[in-house]
Amino acid sequence: MKITHILAALFALLAFSNSSFAQNIPKQGGAFSMVKKDQATSTLKHGKVELIFINLWDEYYTPTTLPPKQADVTRVFLQPDINVDNNVLNGFVETYPQFSGLQIDKNQQLALSLGVWQTPSQVILDDGKVKEINFLGKQPSSDTVISHDNILLENKSDTDLTLKDTNGKPHHFGHHGNSQVLFFSDALCPFQHLPKCEQKIKANNRLVDLSEIPVKTVIKPFYITSQDVASYQQRFKLNHPVILDAHNQLFQKYEITSLPYWIVLNSDDKIIYRGEKPPKRL
Repeated sequence: MKITHILAALFALLAFSNSSFAQNIPKQGGAFSMVKKDQATSTLKHGKVELIFINLWDEYYTPTTLPPKQADVTRVFLQPDINVDNNVLNGFVETYPQFSGLQIDKNQQLALSLGVWQTPSQVILDDGKVKEINFLGKQPSSDTVISHDNILLENKSDTDLTLKDTNGKPHHFGHHGNSQVLFFSDALCPFQHLPKCEQKIKANNRLVDLSEIPVKTVIKPFYITSQDVASYQQRFKLNHPVILDAHNQLFQKYEITSLPYWIVLNSDDKIIYRGEKPPKRL
């Protein structure tokens, strides 16, 4: 990874029309302090910079515990460029002023250049070179891989739930139910933070045709609307139940942290398979 690529992405992110850009985290509720571009370039090339990537939608559920800020380190907060704008950022910062100065990582340029695929994450740059990349969230209890969106909340696996699919049909998730396959996906697919999602959706469609037990798709709630879900169904020609997990209940209940992802439940609501590949035996 070239230093110039990282710096270019950071410059593009923080640059303003007057060729000045943000260097320091402001006081609560304030604006960025502004410095000239050559001054900021010097800071990035010859100093320490801490980049903290968050997902503001996740922060409403599980706020990140930030590491102590070092006096000699410039801290920059970054948000993925997915269904957010400045009004959304301002409303979020009003609720969580510790993230004052939060910026949108346009087209995920900086995250992609650094190889950051999960939030919240911390990247330490020293003289323009990456020294550390640390995940700041809660580690999953299973052998899953955390997704870029880090959907993991307190486990409530004993809670019975009934959710409706896009046709209004109720589906039970809990004890004394039926065996079923749940395919957790994202209506934004295809998207760069969802590697191989199209292939996995096609694999799930094949599974629907082969499985003797019901297969259901569960869509994560962040960034999307019911129209996005309908478009997803049409785009991938789905002919099985699709459930929008509007309150993140199923992701929370079954501790889903990676997308796309499969689990198989028995009639006692116990997970007998989980993984990033479709189950081979049902």
